[in-house]
Amino acid sequence: MVERIVGQLSLADGLVSPAAGGMLDELDAALNWEPVRALLGRRGSSGAGNSSYPAEVLLRCLLLGVWHGLSDPGLETAVADRLSFRRFAGLSLHDKTPDHSTLWRFRQELARDGLADRIFGEIARQLEAKELVLKQGTLIDASLVAARANPPRKPRSGAPADTPVKPSADPEARWGRKGKKSVFGYKIHIGVDAAHTIIRRVELTDASVTDTEPADDLICGDEKAVYGDQAYYTHARHARLTGARIKDRLMHRPNKHHPELPPRKKHRNRLIGRIRAAVERPFAVFKERYGMRRMRFYSLGRNRVHIVLACCCYNLRRAVGALATP
Repeated sequence: MVERIVGQLSLADGLVSPAAGGMLDELDAALNWEPVRALLGRRGSSGAGNSSYPAEVLLRCLLLGVWHGLSDPGLETAVADRLSFRRFAGLSLHDKTPDHSTLWRFRQELARDGLADRIFGEIARQLEAKELVLKQGTLIDASLVAARANPPRKPRSGAPADTPVKPSADPEARWGRKGKKSVFGYKIHIGVDAAHTIIRRVELTDASVTDTEPADDLICGDEKAVYGDQAYYTHARHARLTGARIKDRLMHRPNKHHPELPPRKKHRNRLIGRIRAAVERPFAVFKERYGMRRMRFYSLGRNRVHIVLACCCYNLRRAVGALATP
């Protein structure tokens, strides 16, 4: 299979292309794509065979899909119809656009060997080089997201006792609870830089995993402080942060020995809460703008790639806003 050549502009492209300066052009300019291109490598090889789309073209298409909350079939139609999408993806008017099955297969390629995570890391590295990651503090939090599939169904009342439970179409989703809310699905865990809420760490687990279990993986180690709500405080984590000379800004919680926090600790929690509240911004963007109130796929692996790409999209969008602010 050889890699097809795309993006060769014709006179028609110059006549109908929209004027530069839109949001997609700003997002394109916010990143040096050469290192990303090197990470992706070539999808084709020399010799005869069907041609394949360059990996960068497909990655740009998936990013467009996340920014606009599109399914793969919807993204296929949008890339074919919208000139701004074609220009961002690097496709000319006479180039055939990738179909939804091609986009699906490429997403599976990103899941192999942690390629999606390496792309996320490269974007974070470039934003750090632009001084958008100040490392004054890391804000950690988690959010439940419902699975695409329905939960397992119990037999109807009156059914024989040996009637089996109807399993869910998503075998890796689990029940989770936060406060009074129970959700069948997954949980997104992130660690963001306090300055511009650039996401530096991301994990996806099933919903049954508690907030505190993956918390140590969200701490980068080079920040000056770590902020989190009461779910994250443990004596062991406090000791690790102190040993690493990182300020512990995790909110304290009452326990059976001290059912009521003293006023000093309540005041400390309020001050921490004002700072850590900024970590809710990425979750709001995921759910309100990227259409991620429910997961899109039926497995942890595919959903994780989608979440990592959403973090890439969020970081690029935040970078454009931060760089445009005096």
